[in-house]
Amino acid sequence: MTGPSDWPLPPEGVRFFVPTFLRDHLAGNPLTRELYPHAMGYYPRAAGHAVRRDSHVDHLVLYCCDGAGTLSVDGHEWPVAAGDVMLLPRDVLHAYAASGDDPWTLYWVHFDGTRTGDFWAAIGFERERPVARLGRSPKLLADFETLLGVRRSGYSPPVFVHAANHLRAMLSYLAVVSPRSATRQAGGFDLDHVHALMQANLHHHLDLDTLAASVNLSRYTFARQYKRLTGMPPIQNFIHMKMERACYLLDISTRSVQQIAFELGYEDAYYFSRLFRKVVGVSPTRYRAMRYG
Repeated sequence: MTGPSDWPLPPEGVRFFVPTFLRDHLAGNPLTRELYPHAMGYYPRAAGHAVRRDSHVDHLVLYCCDGAGTLSVDGHEWPVAAGDVMLLPRDVLHAYAASGDDPWTLYWVHFDGTRTGDFWAAIGFERERPVARLGRSPKLLADFETLLGVRRSGYSPPVFVHAANHLRAMLSYLAVVSPRSATRQAGGFDLDHVHALMQANLHHHLDLDTLAASVNLSRYTFARQYKRLTGMPPIQNFIHMKMERACYLLDISTRSVQQIAFELGYEDAYYFSRLFRKVVGVSPTRYRAMRYG
């Protein structure tokens, strides 16, 4: 395991190591062996905090929620500010340090597991861009605080199983927001703007040219960047949004399938029903008859 820094911990700080017997338990448990924490902590206003690692055998995520600092990887240096996340997979040798004038406040977690590579791939980690500029995130703060809650569990294995799966959810959340950050950093388009345009036009028809023009890109460049960010073509995602809305309308109203189809911009109810079945897996009529929960 890569050890945390030896920065002098103040009373309000936290530095927690997962004991060896619990790491072994998590590594062998089918519910956690794919991803589990090694150590975690919270360093407030960490004046003088500096780390250089010539060996890095686990994985590390650090979230700067206040102040500033720098991160160096492969001889390149990146500024780190409040709202930035440092992404450091195994074997990415690195150094980082808090600003002398405005030292950062950090949350951090070291972790390992058999599927860590899949999580880094989902996050979209690029060695040339190890800092994700997410902005201030109350959700990420709450996620770290939940992880740190294990230190008051009496080393309870079930609590650590829960924490490991919470870490899994946290990294899955980074997989949602980090690619958007990378696109903004690279001068790409605002994905939230595109999705807002789609949501505002669920009752209309939108084509690729209109979506591309909304972010001043050619249709080819837009379609390629959009698929890289979301994993699907933009029009397919727009159709999915329409089908989500159709499900909602089927659940909360007594409107006919034909009325709902028309409300979502489909003049042909049969065509709408075929699309619905293709996306949802059942016909609109069958969906309405189903009762869950």
